[in-house]
Parts: sequence; structure tokens; C-alpha cells
Amino acid sequence: MDIRELTIANIEAIKTLMLDIFSKAPWEDRWTNEQLHAYVSELIGNKNSLSFGAYKDEILIGMALGRIKSWYEGTEYWIDEFGILPEMQQSGLGTKFIHEIEQVLAGKGFAHIVLLTERNVPAYRFYQKNGFEEMVDTVFFVKPIKS
Repeated sequence: MDIRELTIANIEAIKTLMLDIFSKAPWEDRWTNEQLHAYVSELIGNKNSLSFGAYKDEILIGMALGRIKSWYEGTEYWIDEFGILPEMQQSGLGTKFIHEIEQVLAGKGFAHIVLLTERNVPAYRFYQKNGFEEMVDTVFFVKPIKS
């Protein structure tokens, strides 16, 4: 597995990978091409964007789409999307990928990796297994906008 930084030049491969990972259970995301293009462009096109790709035989098999956030405890890497091709999950590639990202970030002086996930999906256990700590006092809010 080869780890590389992703840029806007990788957008089509990222979109394909997003659909391969998140359009199936447990996520069942239903993206239009326009929504997906806008979303990925926003993630990887910002000045504080930092995204990584995991490649095997020159094929993008994993991604960590994120951003750099300055914080009083130090620079944080916020992962907005993380995933490995479903057929390659449960093989240790995700763990290897997250550890390699952590090494890159440690070399650059980052203080934390931050992300959100749902408790009822396999990703929750994956992050626990890989040393992420649940912030039990933190609450995630959402408010629908009524038209």
C-alpha cells in the first residue's frame, strides 16, 4: 500500500471511491453526481484541506479526506471522510492506513486527529480499536431548516 496526498486532480477517483464505500450498507448514501462533486470539491479544494489516499497497484483503495484546524492545544487534523473499499475491509489495510497518516501528522507536529462517526456502525469499533477516544461530554447538534 502506497500513501499519497490527494488534491483536486484526484476528484474523479475520490468520487468513485466515495460511491463504492458509502452507497452500500450501513451508510446507504444517495448522492447525485452534482452533490457529490460539490461535496468532494469543498473537502479537497479548501486552503486548509489535507487529504490522503491509499493506493494498491495504482488504484485508489482508501481515503482520508480532511482539513487542518488550529486549536489552543495545537494543530488538529479533522477527518471528514475515511474509508477503505468494502472488499478490502477487515484485512488490516484501514489500520495500517490510519497509522501511516498518524506518523505523517506526528512528523509535522500535529496534536490530534478528530472525527465523527455513528455508534451503530462498524466504523465505531474500528476507531476504538485504533486508539481513538470517545468524547462523552461532547454533543453533536443538528437543526433542520424549515422552508
